[in-house]
Amino acid sequence: MIRTRTLIAALLVVAAVIFIAIGISTVMGGPKSVEGQVINVEQASLTTIASLTIEDASGEQWTFRGTGTFSGFTPTHLKEHGALREKVTVEYEMTDSGDLVILGISD
Repeated sequence: MIRTRTLIAALLVVAAVIFIAIGISTVMGGPKSVEGQVINVEQASLTTIASLTIEDASGEQWTFRGTGTFSGFTPTHLKEHGALREKVTVEYEMTDSGDLVILGISD
């Protein structure tokens, strides 16, 4: 009887630790994303995005730094999205300096 109670208590503690770890990793780590309409695109070259500004549904503007090329999303393609008021989703992460860096873009 004592072994069963000890085992149950130990399993509950392990489950609690797992749930806490998952919660922390969800809140703290990993890439984030935001959806919005393209407001401005600055290009570094014909295929490379220097920066991208989008506006989300609440009216907040997000400016991201480009780090290279993104499959199917040239600066011209993103400007077309802006002209047509089509939304894009930007997956990003924040650097230690507070810059938002693009990891990926999708329609």
